Amino acid sequence: MPVRSVCCRSRLRSEAGLSLIEVLIALGILSGVLIALGGLMFQVANNTRLSAAAGYRNAALTSAEAWAAGLPWDSIDGQSGCVTDTTGLLQYTRCTSVQTPEPSLKQLTVVISPFGQLVVAPETVVVRRTRPKPASPFVT
Repeated sequence: MPVRSVCCRSRLRSEAGLSLIEVLIALGILSGVLIALGGLMFQVANNTRLSAAAGYRNAALTSAEAWAAGLPWDSIDGQSGCVTDTTGLLQYTRCTSVQTPEPSLKQLTVVISPFGQLVVAPETVVVRRTRPKPASPFVT
């Protein structure tokens, strides 16, 4: 009987617990997965930042277009130049130029050029304004 109990004891001892090699293999697999997830998270964060910058730039462009469309006709000629502004987290320079292709038509070109932390390609919008008709039929 004692021989039999020794056999079973050694078998139980070999099956009980984890060996150091198994733990190291598990840690190696875990580190490989975490490194891959870290790279993926970096790409997601970078693309999210670029998407946010493009969204802010488009909001600034829409705001500039509404500003140019709402200017009084007589004030359009004095609007050429550049100003620095912000929309959300985006800092940008808004440069405006005015052309008069016809006496009753003025064309405003607005360029939004972002700078600072959020950088995205510049964007341009062109607003064409025509001279409003007089409100009174007696004015010529």
